[in-house]
Amino acid sequence: MHKMQEIIFITGAGRCGTKLIHSLLDGNPKLNVVPGEVTNIFQDSLINNGLSNKVHKQSSFYLLKNFENELKVNRFPNYKKKITKIKNNLSKLFYKKSHIFFNEFLEIVIKSIFHNNYKTVINIQNENIIGLLNTVPNSKIIHMLRNPLTQINARYLFRYKNPMNFDGQEFSLSFFRNYNSFKNAFLAKDNKRVFILKMEDLNVNTEYYMKKIFKFLNIKFDGINLFTTRYRKKFDSVNYSGKPLNKLKNFNKFGVRKLNFDISCLLQNDLYIISKIKFVNKFYRIKKYNYAANNFISFYLRHLGFIGNKRKISPNIYRLIKLSIYSIYLYFLDRNLKKTFLNHQNI
Repeated sequence: MHKMQEIIFITGAGRCGTKLIHSLLDGNPKLNVVPGEVTNIFQDSLINNGLSNKVHKQSSFYLLKNFENELKVNRFPNYKKKITKIKNNLSKLFYKKSHIFFNEFLEIVIKSIFHNNYKTVINIQNENIIGLLNTVPNSKIIHMLRNPLTQINARYLFRYKNPMNFDGQEFSLSFFRNYNSFKNAFLAKDNKRVFILKMEDLNVNTEYYMKKIFKFLNIKFDGINLFTTRYRKKFDSVNYSGKPLNKLKNFNKFGVRKLNFDISCLLQNDLYIISKIKFVNKFYRIKKYNYAANNFISFYLRHLGFIGNKRKISPNIYRLIKLSIYSIYLYFLDRNLKKTFLNHQNI
């Protein structure tokens, strides 16, 4: 039985530095780095295969779209030929078998893309560390954490910096995702296959933590790994602007963004909910906020862009009317999801 290639998963609850650590790892000549964020591929595999680690033919081509999209968007060299090769290899395998396992599926994808035996980095932005460890035994995990106050504030800005009627469920589910992230981090903190890394630490002491990570990966550290890169060329990995690193504002010399403690988009009810997230206190000291009800007026004003730094208020009356109407739906959705979350935390 041949030894499978080692896979290095980057995990986290979003807006916590997964993209940052991914771009810092990119430049090492002894690492394969899958471009972009193959978001939730593990979750999709479980859902489409009856919560099993088995992957069936139909679901394998569905999962492959995650990789295909990232290779295309990030202009990976000869990506069309790579995808065709993966499809052919999967078809040959399923001619003999009714199913393969999730780690086998990943191995076929990786070998078809890179043609070597180097360790491979995949940014999947998922919180299920324990599930990954059990399902992919040939893996290591770099799990990113961030102060949930600034992280959830960043999540709101990510979707609503320019006020829009984006599905509000994603922001409200941030509380659940943070709970899962911190719970899994706590359960796996002593596992030798897991490296827990705070985004704040990486920002303040980039060199120190990058050297620790490469020791964890058992790979020789390279000076290029102090800089954010794509395909081993330095670039702005956060905004994808392509600007030279020395021309970027609010970044250190390595291209790592300087963090500000911004919680201006969070309402009093958000702050209270965040302070109730279990397991956070194992990693951060978070102020305990007093109970505050979910207030519609505050929610409405925030949705229009009147609350929060870096927000933009639309001058279009028609757009403001649409935002006003949709805010009613978002408010009740947010209120119900938070109620469910608090009930879950009190179990």
